[in-house]
Amino acid sequence: MLEFIAKYWLEVLFGAVSTGVSVALRNVNKRLKEEKERNQAIENGLRDVLRLQILDNYEKANLDGKISVSRKDAIDSAYKSYHALGGNGTITQIHNEIMEMPIL
Repeated sequence: MLEFIAKYWLEVLFGAVSTGVSVALRNVNKRLKEEKERNQAIENGLRDVLRLQILDNYEKANLDGKISVSRKDAIDSAYKSYHALGGNGTITQIHNEIMEMPIL
């Protein structure tokens, strides 16, 4: 066995290094995939929280028929973040309605 290693030491060394690199890359790839899934879950959760915040503020403002400037600005800021996270649809229509509401 030692004779074989001595004769083919470069091939044995390259095989060992290749195996080590492959294992390391597989572990890094697994961690990257897990981190990507976690980041996606965080984005989805944040988008949902922003959506709920916009809806809650819309319902409060709708009851009054008017909205304060500060609440309007906060909703506009939340909508921009919501939209940047990929949200749209119903909330866009609600945002537009809020932006047209008279100010207190």
